[in-house]
This record gives sequence, structure tokens and C-alpha cells, in this order.
Amino acid sequence: MPVLKNPRHELFAQRIATSPKTGLSQGQCYEAAGFKTDGRSADACAARLLTDANVRARLAELLEPAARKTRVTVESLLDELKRTIDDAREAKQHAVVVSSLTLAAKLVGLLVERAEIAGPGGFAGCETVDEVAAKMLDETSLDDALQNLDVMREAMMRIASDRAELVS
Repeated sequence: MPVLKNPRHELFAQRIATSPKTGLSQGQCYEAAGFKTDGRSADACAARLLTDANVRARLAELLEPAARKTRVTVESLLDELKRTIDDAREAKQHAVVVSSLTLAAKLVGLLVERAEIAGPGGFAGCETVDEVAAKMLDETSLDDALQNLDVMREAMMRIASDRAELVS
């Protein structure tokens, strides 16, 4: 698909495509494309613009090379791990087999590493975001809690980017 005729729509699609790296929300991408909004209406307007067929098609085109590159990288890593596992089995190197299988499971999302900031079950009784924030501040300093949130935000953006797919 060629560049969109509406320059603001084109810029919006480009900003959305790069948002996992820039950390911009959909509303921020909308405003960065030159649209004027009041308050939180930018998020609603961005969501509405993302339903436009031309914008969706252009966004798919912009995201396709990155998706293909990621897919090829994961596939090539899995192929290499399979060769490593086969060679290690022949040589009866069981530790290498186990390590390679663990890595392969992580690559395909079957095994997920988790970290708890407040020890096992530390947030079990929390039902709201405010309760989680209060619990964090009870157990760490404000600076540490904010640093943990920054780390969590980066992880969420990375994971969301890895899971991103266009819904048509």
C-alpha cells in the first residue's frame, strides 16, 4: 500500500508503528501526528482512527518487516537449538539437552520466568492498584518503588511489542 493521502493519517500510522520503541501511547501518537484534542479525548480519537481500513492496512505494511524479522529470528534460533539438542543427545550430554530444551521452551512462550518484588504472595490480598502501590511503599522506598515501576513498564512494552498483531 502506498503512503496514505492524508499526511496526518500517515504520520499517525508511522508513530503507532514505532510506539513500542518510543513508549508513546495511542493518544500521544495521535497528537504527535498533528491532531488537536482536549484532555483524554486523544485516546478515543486514536482508537477510532485505528478502525479506518486504510490506516490499518498501512500500519500492517509498516509492521510487516519487523514481524517477519522476528519470526525468522525465532525460527532460526529454534532450528539451531534442535541441532544442538540432537548433537548433545548423541554425545550423551544430558545437561546440554536440558538447558537447550529450557531455552527453546522460553523462546516459544511455554516457560515464563516470574519475579516477585515483595516475596511470595506479597500482593495476594491486594485487589486495587492503590492497594498494590501502598504495599510497595510499605516495603520499599519511593525511589525503589518508582524504579521497579520503570523496569516493569519497559518489560510490559517489550512483551506487548512481541505480542503485537493487527486486528482487522
